[in-house]
Amino acid sequence: MTTPRAQRRRVVQRRRRIVVAAGATALVLAVVVVAGGLAGSGGDDDGPVSAGGSARSTTASGPSTTAGAAPTSAPAAEPSTDAPAKALDTTRRYAVGTRTLTFVDPSRGTSPNGSFAGAATRTLPTEFWYPAQGADGGDPVADAPPDTGHGPYPLVLFAHGYDVTPDFYAPLLQRWAAAGYVVAAPVFPILSGSDGGASHVDYEQTFGDASFVITQVLGLGKGELLAGLVDPQRIAAAGHSDGEVVSFGVGFLECCRDARVRSVIAMAGDLSNANNPSVRDTGTPILHIMETNDEYDPYEHSIEWDRDNLTAPRWMVSLNSSHVPPYTQPGDPAFELTSSITTAFLDGTLKGHPERLDDVTSEVVAQPAVGAIER
Repeated sequence: MTTPRAQRRRVVQRRRRIVVAAGATALVLAVVVVAGGLAGSGGDDDGPVSAGGSARSTTASGPSTTAGAAPTSAPAAEPSTDAPAKALDTTRRYAVGTRTLTFVDPSRGTSPNGSFAGAATRTLPTEFWYPAQGADGGDPVADAPPDTGHGPYPLVLFAHGYDVTPDFYAPLLQRWAAAGYVVAAPVFPILSGSDGGASHVDYEQTFGDASFVITQVLGLGKGELLAGLVDPQRIAAAGHSDGEVVSFGVGFLECCRDARVRSVIAMAGDLSNANNPSVRDTGTPILHIMETNDEYDPYEHSIEWDRDNLTAPRWMVSLNSSHVPPYTQPGDPAFELTSSITTAFLDGTLKGHPERLDDVTSEVVAQPAVGAIER
């Protein structure tokens, strides 16, 4: 694995329709080990991050700790009807901190893969971007003191794509954190390229990984830098490429729905790749961003599936772009539009500002050369 271009060539050879086993996220979780640092060097092997996105995940400081873990939400549970108590500020911009914590799930294993013999547990280094103390606009700072005066903040669980780690998307995740969100992005075993090389051999486990990480973030104990920084009533799932299916899964698939997820951002792909029954008419908002020149998923099939299967409240955005630039390359018009409308969508669905959802439509309509929108 050398450059993003080489990575994308490998993706097109390996993407396939993914069958999600029913009940994949019916987890019983026991002890979780929270340890500092990324396992290995996966975060640094992705090639250069685009200019303007210098955030790098960093090793969590301090000694390892052990915490009890509650079970994840059961699959197919109905979304909570408890509305957040108040609207949150959408105008403030924050300095950004980064941190990495490693969560270990002893109740599920990792499959053998190539030279990797497998493991009895699942190890999930999780990269964080979060609102920090200090002036906004600078580079992210590792382990910066969080801005607790304006929290707790909504949580965005982010799922990465094939053969990359969350660092690949640092420019976009940094912008969400600067807008007042805590972003937690697990490095999935095998899918990321760790543990024997990138493969879909146990891809169905990533849905459980996403819910597991949400549970661990909400359960961070006293003494951890990020403890108490997340509002448990304001959680979204977002993802790109193979990760978009993960975010869609924890929002809508019968096998894998997580009742704590209040909205979903799915980016770059065909949602039918999940190949698993989804639940209709849930009232959970979804923003699906596609590309008319996507190299891996034919656009016409992607948009037709959305029209036939996604139910309101839905926003379907079609960018005049390809699979990667709108999510990784600051300065690209599609990236700038994606950054803006995803933040507006999160503000509208998590921060109690429904008027911001109108901005999703108006900002796309104002740039017809960049993209189009359907509801």
